[in-house]
Amino acid sequence: MNKVEITFQDILWTLKKYIIWVVAVSLVSMVVAWVYSTYYVTPIYSTSISVGVFANERSTASSVTTGELTADASIANTYQVLITSQPVMNAVSESLGGKVSPDIIRGMITASVQKNTQIINVVIRGANPQLIAEIGNALSDAAPTVLNALARGGEMVAVDRAKVPTKPSYPDVVSNTTVGFVLGLLLSCSVVILIALLDTTVWREEDLERTFNIPILGSIPPMDSAAVAAAKRKRR
Repeated sequence: MNKVEITFQDILWTLKKYIIWVVAVSLVSMVVAWVYSTYYVTPIYSTSISVGVFANERSTASSVTTGELTADASIANTYQVLITSQPVMNAVSESLGGKVSPDIIRGMITASVQKNTQIINVVIRGANPQLIAEIGNALSDAAPTVLNALARGGEMVAVDRAKVPTKPSYPDVVSNTTVGFVLGLLLSCSVVILIALLDTTVWREEDLERTFNIPILGSIPPMDSAAVAAAKRKRR
């Protein structure tokens, strides 16, 4: 015998019955997410540098024209690709005394052009905060020298240098812990709803009417007050 339908009251009653279990599962899930994020995930740090790219040819006017700014932005897209080229990576590796290979350095770098500008942002990520700052500053020094000689259509200048990060950018322990709690809550509530759906116990007259589609003509109330209290506790 299966219930034809489940009411919101049925769900609330079942949630109330298993509320301790729901809370326990949610808290355990939250703790597991915190422990995993804190002790089992390697923290990744990030730092950044900024470089500007300018066209070689300028007008004699004191102000920069719109066409010159457009040319700067166009050249910046080319320099964005060239900034991770082999000559630049080799120069950075040599600047660091060869302790990091050019290929590894390239994998730690992400370059992007700020929209409608000639500014290139370069983000360096890694597990060693001191090392990524050294890589960023070595790149800030080497890239303009190498690329100004390699790409003759413009000039690159360093804008911002890298700083040693003090906090990891990944993982986000607070966010992961919150997600763990929410997932535990959703999972436990889903199980409780499933229990309510599969529960064929008849607790009330409405359950009889809903299950057998027949009217209830009357009912015999319990004569013992202790039995009434026991029945109420059981329903809870």
